[in-house]
Amino acid sequence: MKKTRFYVQFIVSFFLLILSTTLNAQLKDKKLVELLNSSIYVNPKVYWKPEMDRGSVKALFYETLQYKGKQTRTFAYIGIPKSDKPVPAMILVHGGGGKAFYEWVKIWNDRGYAAISMSLEGHKPDLNGNGKYSHEFSGPVKVGRFDDVELPIEDQWMYHAVSDIMIAHTLLANLPEVDANKIGITGISWGGVLSSLVSGIDNRLKCAIPVYGAGFLYESKGHFGDLRENSPQILEKKKFWDPAKQFINGNIPTLWVNGDSDAHFSLNITSKSFNATKNHALLSIHPKMLHGHKAGWNPKEVPEIYAFADNILMNVKPGLGKIVKQPSKRRLKLKYKSEIPIKEATIYYLNNELTYAEKSTGIKNSSNIKWLNFPVKVNNSKKEIRLKLPKEVKTYYVNLKDARGYIISSVLVEL
Repeated sequence: MKKTRFYVQFIVSFFLLILSTTLNAQLKDKKLVELLNSSIYVNPKVYWKPEMDRGSVKALFYETLQYKGKQTRTFAYIGIPKSDKPVPAMILVHGGGGKAFYEWVKIWNDRGYAAISMSLEGHKPDLNGNGKYSHEFSGPVKVGRFDDVELPIEDQWMYHAVSDIMIAHTLLANLPEVDANKIGITGISWGGVLSSLVSGIDNRLKCAIPVYGAGFLYESKGHFGDLRENSPQILEKKKFWDPAKQFINGNIPTLWVNGDSDAHFSLNITSKSFNATKNHALLSIHPKMLHGHKAGWNPKEVPEIYAFADNILMNVKPGLGKIVKQPSKRRLKLKYKSEIPIKEATIYYLNNELTYAEKSTGIKNSSNIKWLNFPVKVNNSKKEIRLKLPKEVKTYYVNLKDARGYIISSVLVEL
């Protein structure tokens, strides 16, 4: 009996090993876009929920992929401003622990955009738009940081989240009130991870604005650096979902936004993500920016998000400035282009390497990083900055602020 049980366990283990090897080979040999279900490009069936509307913002479920043999539906809020012609639109991707936000939709509606915000973790709100509740058509939920990566790809949360986003794009594009050729995406935190990833595979998009979240997650000096604690085999599997794997081959105009002290997504990976997309990207670093949904969509705190979208999707000019020669050494030389005068330039620096960990405890926290700064003179006629930094400086970046108050930033330089 014991021998029989042993042989059964051996056969099952062997089968699972073969299955895992086959799945890994599948992921290795194919691009993500080839693994996605083609139904993501088909206009989904929509179930309107008027009892859950929030004023002019409408509530709905739309059909998404099957999960373990069950049809799923995703809850979303959608809003369309009144217009006598099709309007541009934005896809709004929430962060970890987030949900569909009707107030986020309303912000974009008030600026002349249609917008959709969907719940990517199988939740719906109550009738007042509050809370997060599972429903009979819920799909998978997020499991840690890609901790479901050993499941078949069709059962992984990232697979469904990416698909739900692209189906939302298809839904928007098929609305007669929306200009299908003027749709962009923005996401906050985990939504930044997802929106930057999707920007590399959905060539229907016209712009992308990831906030906090970025690529090269396994190189993070913040919390996502914990990915390196996985075994080499598991880490390699998780790298499949790193956004950089997708957006390095993209060409969609992108604005990367982050704070300089965000312990969730460290500045070095935001800078590297920008560098990987620099031919079609801008970077805006906000000193002491808090981490959160409201901080990541507040038009007063991050106006660059809306200025960038307006420029790309509404042809509002002038757009944001651009640094065309990045600093790289202690003897700093920076050149820029801007139709609006640069009124303020600031060097933010550390006299040590970039770290988010407290020395005695090793705990990573935004409050553990203390940037110093000083203003620097701008040569507006030559549109450049030149100076030699003190030898104590080990890490720095440069912010340029134009007359409208919009910030464009240099890469992070680590000496």
